[in-house]
Amino acid sequence: MFYLIMDKIADEFFPNVYQIEDELNEIEANQNLIEEVYEIRSKLLKLRRTILPMRELLYRILNSERLIIPKEERVYFMDIHDHLLKLSEMIESNREMTADIRDSYISLNSNRLNTIMKTLTVLTSIFIPLTFIASIYGMNFEYMPELTWRFGYFGVLGVMFVVGFSMLMGLWLKGWFK
Repeated sequence: MFYLIMDKIADEFFPNVYQIEDELNEIEANQNLIEEVYEIRSKLLKLRRTILPMRELLYRILNSERLIIPKEERVYFMDIHDHLLKLSEMIESNREMTADIRDSYISLNSNRLNTIMKTLTVLTSIFIPLTFIASIYGMNFEYMPELTWRFGYFGVLGVMFVVGFSMLMGLWLKGWFK
């Protein structure tokens, strides 16, 4: 009777573990990916907390010198123990898979963030010198010699264009756009 109850309990975990494996195989990269992965990890943790103590208990029952289990019945308990071993291995495999998915997701997001930061750095590097030049000529000084020149405005615009273009080329040559 004890064997039948234990066997039934152990066999009831297989559909849950198979369902979790199916969920892992169907995961798509989307906004809710990390939430799905954490939900699956939570399910796996609950199953693990149940199955590992059962496996340990059955191991102790099989190797106990206090309990005398006839050899013909011992085979049945070893079968349950094998099921629990298989379940625990499947759970650990799925936990590793969720950890890999989580790590890949985090790495992908970090790479995307690095690309955005690189773009912002390039834009900032180009526009800071231009902003500096514009801020100097935006001051209301009366005695700036370039203000009285006929082509002073176009000269400053030319200098700003040369500075911006040289910054762009310098960043290009350093490989920032690859």
